[in-house]
Amino acid sequence: FPVTISSLSDDLNYVCILPFEKSESGSVKSIYVLEYPNPASGSQVQTLVTDTVNPDLDKTPYDSVCRALIEEAGLNIDDLGLTEDHIYYLGDIQMNSPVSLNMHCYGVDITSKKVLEFTRNLSKDPFTKSSSAIKKVGFQQVVNGDYPDAAVLAGSFLLVSYFS
Repeated sequence: FPVTISSLSDDLNYVCILPFEKSESGSVKSIYVLEYPNPASGSQVQTLVTDTVNPDLDKTPYDSVCRALIEEAGLNIDDLGLTEDHIYYLGDIQMNSPVSLNMHCYGVDITSKKVLEFTRNLSKDPFTKSSSAIKKVGFQQVVNGDYPDAAVLAGSFLLVSYFS
């Protein structure tokens, strides 16, 4: 008997956030990823900060990005002085396994902001809220393949394409 595999589909809209810092020459120096334990493998997983778009709260893409930064990354955007000038629409990332979904990817330039304090206190994800953290990684590490997550790689490719 032939076996057919169909993937699950998600009709929600998602936004993924890629905070980054640039070097003095203007190239991408580092990015920030969400790190949490994978209970199945016992290893740490790194991916992008992701949130659903809430049409009741998010009237613009800027609203979606700011809400995700506050709720999922725990950044105080007012203290950091982040404005629309620091946020870049990089493109869409489509994931097909294990669930098909589409994410609008945004880069957030946090270069030369004061000390960053990421908290996950408001995160809606009960599975990783207390055991996760936002981690700074060198962009060269991503380019070298040290972070094989598809969302991290796709977002980083879009980011470097934007600034090259």
